[in-house]
Amino acid sequence: MKNCVWILALIAAVFALIMLVGEVVLADIKPPNRPNSVGVDETYQNPNTYLLALPVDGQILDGRFTNIRFQPYATAALFDQTVLFCGDVTEQFDGKRGPVVLTYLTQASGMYQGVGCHTLLSVFEVKGGK
Repeated sequence: MKNCVWILALIAAVFALIMLVGEVVLADIKPPNRPNSVGVDETYQNPNTYLLALPVDGQILDGRFTNIRFQPYATAALFDQTVLFCGDVTEQFDGKRGPVVLTYLTQASGMYQGVGCHTLLSVFEVKGGK
């Protein structure tokens, strides 16, 4: 019985040593940083959000913001997503029918009643294949 206790204690000690060594080795692994002119370590992230969706409804708020409700591709029929854009962006949707692909800045560019608005960069119509 005493031999079993010693064997279990030895196995636990070896396991703890392996875990400790693994922590030390993994702690030294870092994602590569991109050099920049400021000299600050920063990993690059894409500042854009992309949305493939069907515009369902929209409204202009205070003449300075556009609130559009979308039904994203491959989601449940009753699911929708609303995005608030800075400015009147209705001209970018003119002449577009059916699903569109939007590109807008992920970070909010302004505020409307405490809700962040986004800068719309592009709207492309999705054409059906033949």
